[in-house]
Amino acid sequence: MPIEPGAPVQSDPASSAGAEPSSGAGQSSGTADSTVLPPIPRAEIIGEDMTFERGGYIEEADMVAFSDGVSRAGGWSQEKLLVNGESVYVSEAGCTASLRYTAAQAPLVVEGNDRASTEALFRFMDPSILPEYLVPTSWLWGQTPSESTASIEFLTYVQEATGEAPASAVSLRLFHATGTGLAFTVSCPANDELTAAVADIRSRISVVPPG
Repeated sequence: MPIEPGAPVQSDPASSAGAEPSSGAGQSSGTADSTVLPPIPRAEIIGEDMTFERGGYIEEADMVAFSDGVSRAGGWSQEKLLVNGESVYVSEAGCTASLRYTAAQAPLVVEGNDRASTEALFRFMDPSILPEYLVPTSWLWGQTPSESTASIEFLTYVQEATGEAPASAVSLRLFHATGTGLAFTVSCPANDELTAAVADIRSRISVVPPG
């Protein structure tokens, strides 16, 4: 089921009668990242890939943001700019991109494990999205898209176009330390358009390392 731009990620998962966050977390197929990590300089945290296994380097007080370069890209027009934490763009090809921050998701957090937490967030939004349907994807990790030399790992759910339903790709990462996350969604009328639009959006935004 496509997750439409503008549809909120609820701030109180425990209040959803149909969701079972703790159960979803327990069924996670992801590799745990709860291993105690050795101290490293901040420069290494910023300059090296932020895989799920390295999620422990993000601390509770950190703020993880994204740098948005889509507004300066040709072929995209802005419909929203950080309205309730969401920016929305529409392309000349009829694709829609939503870039947003999630609200606090404490009931879904799996302690010490970004991947399992992210899987739980997918299951909360749509219980039919099982961990085996999710694909690891890389997004830019750096102060700006042009300055980024490393990547950050997300999980992505792709749904092909069927009938009148558009093709869509939803990429999420829920940070266990902060209890918040990032959600990047792209939808297009056709599958080929989706592939090109996702590649374009991925080159124009970066996740900004905290600190």
